[in-house]
Amino acid sequence: MAGLAQCQREAEEVTELMKQNFAKALEREGRLSDLDSRAQELRAMGETFTRSTRAVARKQRAGHRRWQLVLGGAVAVGLLL
Repeated sequence: MAGLAQCQREAEEVTELMKQNFAKALEREGRLSDLDSRAQELRAMGETFTRSTRAVARKQRAGHRRWQLVLGGAVAVGLLL
């Protein structure tokens, strides 16, 4: 009988450990889900940032080209006079 009682206790301990491990796994899954959501948000924000920086860079290049044309025109006019 003592052996059976000991087996029962060990089975209950294992069952409790399994329940705790399962609860931890569920908690970890929730945290991973939160991290995944945050990563998706950050990825979207990064894509928006990339698009806006490209637009700003295009505007800057266009402004530089305009000034180059203005200066080139002024030099050409100066040479013609």
